[in-house]
Amino acid sequence: MYKMKDVTSEMTIPLSTIRYYERQGIVIGKRQENGYRIFDEADKILLEYLIVMKHVGFSVEEMKELLNFLKFPENDECSERSEQLLSKKEAEIKQKIKHEKMVLTLIKELKPKIIAKEYEQYEPEINKKISDIYQEIKQSKLGEK
Repeated sequence: MYKMKDVTSEMTIPLSTIRYYERQGIVIGKRQENGYRIFDEADKILLEYLIVMKHVGFSVEEMKELLNFLKFPENDECSERSEQLLSKKEAEIKQKIKHEKMVLTLIKELKPKIIAKEYEQYEPEINKKISDIYQEIKQSKLGEK
């Protein structure tokens, strides 16, 4: 068993993160009689799940839903819904990777121009590329709705 301060220190996450997830109805840790929270290995694994899901863009509601599915995977309806949720998230992550690759390519092209102090000469080209990336992101967001 671990105290909250030990978990936050070991996992390098703020105490506020654990409290936030508790307020959102994702119970982490167990309360002792004195009110202090203690954690076991399963709680630490749950925190890792939450941090990874947050990092890739899951909303708190999606996290709750997916964690619920993991508890009851035998149900066909749960399996179907979890497949839908994960497929949607997979598509969103792929789209985000595509956009980030576009930005990375732009950065690679920009670096030598900025270092050579040739930015003004290339400003219209850079503006066009930024606009193209913006339009791509905007279109993908419209497609999500």
